[in-house]
Amino acid sequence: MTCRDDILAVARVLARQSADGTFSSQEVVAALRAKGTTHLDTTIRRHVASEMCRNAVGANAGKFHDLERVERGRFRLIEAQATPKAQV
Repeated sequence: MTCRDDILAVARVLARQSADGTFSSQEVVAALRAKGTTHLDTTIRRHVASEMCRNAVGANAGKFHDLERVERGRFRLIEAQATPKAQV
């Protein structure tokens, strides 16, 4: 599985376990570590905060619209929009 696939799997669990449906990138890292992931912590955090976050800023930001930053350090899953950004 890809890093993105692994993150989506644990994000679904974390969102269900959270009262407000949000989670932090550190919670994602910890959950993947507990599952024995081989992905680097920095790779996981980059995916969560940038590549998979639709309202992130930067060169690779918003590559996939899987997550949304709802406040500093907190994200929520966007299942309906978990598709790659359209190519322009």
